[in-house]
Amino acid sequence: MAEAMIFIVIVGALIVILLYVFNLTWISPYWVIAFLTLLIAPGLYAAFTSGPFVPSARKRHKTMLRLANLTDSDIVYDLGCGDGRLVFSAARFSKKAIGYDLSIPLVLYGKILSLFHPKARIRFGNLWKQDYSDATVIFCYLLPGAMKQFHKEVWPRLKKGTRVVSNAFEIHNLKPLKKEDKVYLYQV
Repeated sequence: MAEAMIFIVIVGALIVILLYVFNLTWISPYWVIAFLTLLIAPGLYAAFTSGPFVPSARKRHKTMLRLANLTDSDIVYDLGCGDGRLVFSAARFSKKAIGYDLSIPLVLYGKILSLFHPKARIRFGNLWKQDYSDATVIFCYLLPGAMKQFHKEVWPRLKKGTRVVSNAFEIHNLKPLKKEDKVYLYQV
């Protein structure tokens, strides 16, 4: 969420400066601020409903990949992928890796980076409204309330054998198959 606020301040200031440099003073700075606020609103919604963007430590990232035990036939989803770091790493070991996020700046950044990772896709979308029926592995770093919602809404739609790797938070009322460094592995 802090990244979004920094983004809005920097981009807003740059746009206002450019408006004055090119003598476009007829465009009100209020419209610029309103536009940028609308740009980050979906990300703010996601931050409160599923969790804010908090990059995982490199060690935790490696643990998640190791516990997932990815193969070249796996189809991987990262729910709330942020800038896509985990998606890009997973794409190297899997058939394809797809990440969903609602933060427009992070999705745009991830889409640019995905140009260098042909098996990775970053998509703008609400993680609760996607189809994961082909998933073999799901990564998630969601807050406890969102983990309960995941168990209630997404878990029943997953096919048997799907591996779910959760960072930092357990799935309510489920016993993980493995637990290492606050990373939890489950299987449907």
